[in-house]
Parts: sequence; structure tokens; C-alpha cells
Amino acid sequence: MFLAFLMTQILATSRTALNLAENLRAAAQARAADDGAINQAIFHALAAGSAQWLADGQPHALVVGGIGVTVTVRSLNGMVNPNTAPAPLLSGLLRAVGAGSDQADEIAQNMTGWRSPAASPSAAAVLNQEYRAAGLAYGPPGAPFTELGQLSDLLGMTPALLAALRPHLSLYQQSDPAMAAADPVVRQAIVYASAFGPAAGGSEGAPAVTVTACAAGPAPLCRQAVVSLAGLGAIKPFVIEQLADGS
Repeated sequence: MFLAFLMTQILATSRTALNLAENLRAAAQARAADDGAINQAIFHALAAGSAQWLADGQPHALVVGGIGVTVTVRSLNGMVNPNTAPAPLLSGLLRAVGAGSDQADEIAQNMTGWRSPAASPSAAAVLNQEYRAAGLAYGPPGAPFTELGQLSDLLGMTPALLAALRPHLSLYQQSDPAMAAADPVVRQAIVYASAFGPAAGGSEGAPAVTVTACAAGPAPLCRQAVVSLAGLGAIKPFVIEQLADGS
């Protein structure tokens, strides 16, 4: 009886190990298929004529290594970069997502103060004191944001405002948002900002896109890349800025 019990446990452990190995293999295949599809999408985004895919979010079906993958390419050039956008545009975006005018202006100034070196040590001390007075143990670093989550550390920023802002922000495009590529919220922000000077918009800098690939099969998996597209004539036609599992 003991030997029979021992054999049963050994067989059960072996089946578990085999299932685990199979799941790992399927996940690795799905990840490789996603990455292959992302590279194909970049090729099509850079191509001309009928081979070109527009960065309009339309799904494209591919088969990579026998695995079906659905791929989309979306432009980021209609989004606002909190590291480069002028204060009026940042304030306009905050107003467009529901902040009051004074609140929007204050947070926009805090945003530019966070990302930019202080003009002098005394100016840096003043900024730090404002954060200390609010009970915070840190102050503006005078350096660009490295992730959107850092915006939660700004004086005046609330979780609700940040949640409303996130869909309209990106750290990867280098130009002001192009009106033609912007969503209604960013368009409204541009209108608000235009009251303080020329309307934002333009196409300076390499276009930036997100490429999302979702593999089907026994181990469904999505991967997302942020890509700067310089064009086929450039020394580096494209740069993958970020690549990670995602939705």
C-alpha cells in the first residue's frame, strides 16, 4: 500500500511538472509571436503605398509561427507630453478634464517646476518649502518625469484628476499635440491654450506610436511597444522606447 501511494504521488508530481513545462512553453511561444508581430507592424508603419499601415488603431490579423496575432498601431502625436508641453497647454488639459481654472494653473506651474531645474538655489529652496509646508518630505527634483505615476507627487494633484489625465498623456512624443491626431479632450485643451498664444500643434520630432500585439491560443498574451518612427531614410529608422507585457 505504501509503494502504491508513493507511485501515485510520483505520477501526480510528474503530471504537474509536465503541465507547468507546457504552460511555460506556450507562454514563451505567445511572447515570441507577439514580438514578431510587433516587428512586422513597425515595418508596415514605415512602409509606403499599399503596404503601409496607418496609425489609426485598426486591427490587423497576422500569423506568426503558427499562432494568430491581432495587432494595432496607434499614434501618440495627438497626446500631451508633460515633460515638454508649455504651461498653458498643461493648464488647458487640466481644465478640459474638470479642474477649475485656478487649480489648473497652479498644477500646471507645479508640473513645469517639477521638471525644470530651479533658476537659483534660493528659488529651489522656496519650491522645497512649499512641499514641506504641505507635509511632504520631498520637493521638485528639477528633472523630467520618467513615468506618469510621478505626477501623483505634484502639489494639488488628486487621484481623480490624474486618472482623468492619463489617457491623454505620453512621455514619448517630442512635439506639441497635432490637432488632427488629438482626441476631443486634447483638442479642447489646445483651444484653451490658444487664448495665451498660438495654438499648439505641429509635426516636429519623430512620430511616436504604440504597437499592441495580442496572441491567441492556449496561452493568450498581449505585448505593447512604444516606438519612435524616424523614417526609412534615417540612420535609425525606428527606436523601440518601451516593450512590455500589457493589454
